[in-house]
Amino acid sequence: MRIAIIVLMAVLAGGCGREAPPLRPLAARVTEIAEVNTAGAYVDTIALSRDGSRVATGQRNGSIRVWTPASATEPATFGASRQAVADLAFAPSGDLLASLGLYREGTLRLWRPGAGPSAWSEMASLPVGHCLGLRFDGLGERLAVMCAREVLIVDVAGPVAIGRITSSHREELTAFDLAASGTRLITAGHEGDVTVWDPVSTTPLHTFSVAQSRRPGPLPRGLPAPEVWAVVVALSPDGSRAAAVTIEGTVYAWDVMTGTELLMDAHPEAAGPPNGSLRFAEDGRLLAPTGDRRGMRLFDLTRKTSRIAGTGAKNFNAVAITDDATGFAAITSAMESGKLVYDVEIWKMEPG
Repeated sequence: MRIAIIVLMAVLAGGCGREAPPLRPLAARVTEIAEVNTAGAYVDTIALSRDGSRVATGQRNGSIRVWTPASATEPATFGASRQAVADLAFAPSGDLLASLGLYREGTLRLWRPGAGPSAWSEMASLPVGHCLGLRFDGLGERLAVMCAREVLIVDVAGPVAIGRITSSHREELTAFDLAASGTRLITAGHEGDVTVWDPVSTTPLHTFSVAQSRRPGPLPRGLPAPEVWAVVVALSPDGSRAAAVTIEGTVYAWDVMTGTELLMDAHPEAAGPPNGSLRFAEDGRLLAPTGDRRGMRLFDLTRKTSRIAGTGAKNFNAVAITDDATGFAAITSAMESGKLVYDVEIWKMEPG
């Protein structure tokens, strides 16, 4: 695995809802940090600390790796054998890492760095069943865990489950997010509904539908209408706005209180988005994947315009975005000499 840091010095204007012309950053620097490859261990998930100082990846053989890109040290490698890593999440402080393992009964584990730069220790664990997603609140005190038919709210200090939100979706959950304020939760189901909840009262507040295909142009003759659902969803830090990207790559945004659609951006050739590739910035703008899965765009929901935030030469397989959406990391992959080689790139956007 090669890890590169890419510093984006500026974002360049493009057009919302249409193909942007080829653009490149005003200045960019790429530095190769390390090259590590674990035979037969697919890399499925990635997490990035809020300040971008740490990045973690999870593999199907149970290995977790944490890098400190600013240093030249080898990554810390740890994990639970045979517990394929379904998801990872850093607490806002960056000194606590949560992982979800998949093997028989899934387990939530909490890890903290040890005395040395390459030492991380398991602090606690909690059996949670078959679950697939993690999201901390803004204080790092609560952790939401997405399972097939429910979302658990975990008190990190325990750790102990202090709440369960039973899904109202007709089919299994496909995505979720917890607002930084902890006052709103959003879930998506395979049937195409997106629901915003009050996690304290476990009351659904508003449901949106993305089940209708919005891809421009007619369907080929004889082809039935495709099934559409949200692959990634996000809430603004205060929970007032919600967003989703569908399996077709269509980007939506809504006002939670009024139900008003703020944005619908569809591309005729867009593909399904990478996991984790959607987050609101603290100023209300929306960081979302580009139509070709090779970069990210920054949407201004008021002006209904977008700018290219970063684009690369390889497909993004999974993305982690900092809590304030000032940077993101992406897992890419490519075949080299008959072997699948993974890269991790960290991007940072400059102010303005």
